[in-house]
Amino acid sequence: MFADEFTEERQRLWAQARCNDGAGTMVALFFSEQLDDIARAKAICALCPVQQECFEGALARREPWGVWGGHLFFNGKVLAQKRKRGRPPKNAQPLSA
Repeated sequence: MFADEFTEERQRLWAQARCNDGAGTMVALFFSEQLDDIARAKAICALCPVQQECFEGALARREPWGVWGGHLFFNGKVLAQKRKRGRPPKNAQPLSA
């Protein structure tokens, strides 16, 4: 694949991405440490037509962190979820029914 073709393909995908608002106003949301921001970013990705391509690209580029294709990356690894800050409780809280 020629460099121009690669650039055209990336531009086509980027034009379809739900996170692309043309002004970069959502960047902080996709790279936030806040649990609610991470959940909002994943919700945006959930309906994105290029979600799979975004995720595969992030894996190929070894993205160190952020939400990519609906997945949370931290230290270059995909996390199922981010836990709250601080030390976990010594004794787990009972689940209420």
